[in-house]
Amino acid sequence: MKPIRLFLTDDHAMFRKAMRIFLEQQPDMSIVGEAGTGEATLDQLAACRPELLLLDISLPDIPGTVVARRALKRFPELLIIVLTMHQEEYYAQDMIRLGVKGFVLKRSTGDELLEAIHRVKDGGAYWDPAVIEDAVSAFAGTPRKAPLDSGLTALTSREREVCRFLAHGHTNSEIATLLSISVRTVQTHRQHIMGKLHITSRAELVTFAMRNGLFTPSQ
Repeated sequence: MKPIRLFLTDDHAMFRKAMRIFLEQQPDMSIVGEAGTGEATLDQLAACRPELLLLDISLPDIPGTVVARRALKRFPELLIIVLTMHQEEYYAQDMIRLGVKGFVLKRSTGDELLEAIHRVKDGGAYWDPAVIEDAVSAFAGTPRKAPLDSGLTALTSREREVCRFLAHGHTNSEIATLLSISVRTVQTHRQHIMGKLHITSRAELVTFAMRNGLFTPSQ
């Protein structure tokens, strides 16, 4: 029986090394590649051709949701399991919509991760019990309303557009083209958004966009 071909994506090199050592000890698993960023992952998938991608959500360049969407668009047969520290149900909701087959928290045991890999490889799905009940309930019900103090009302309509594109992983140059404005104007909008929302990273911006309906994984 051929081993399952796995690809690891996580921006923490020590975590990737530990995962690689653990998974390569399994007789039915083979690590065919690894990356610390979303773009590097997408660049390597064609050459490595893994069967299953273990993907972190928080990456330094583009969100894991964007990586999953682009990867599945190019390789519909690819299986993806999200391996993350984020327990919030809206992350799982977005992954369900995208077609990701598994969601495992990093605090899980090695046996739980192996169970997830085998279940997904056999055509099933694995969702961490800590998040799946809330995620499915919210996914089947009405969309979450933005909190009154979310900061959404502080943004202009154009800033909301820019925020949405940033959350989907677009660069300043791409946003400028999409909105027919200059790159400098995009940079200014970005500074205003970060300042008004009191956030300092793309990960925080993505979280804000998810919570306030500005993030649509299918885009």
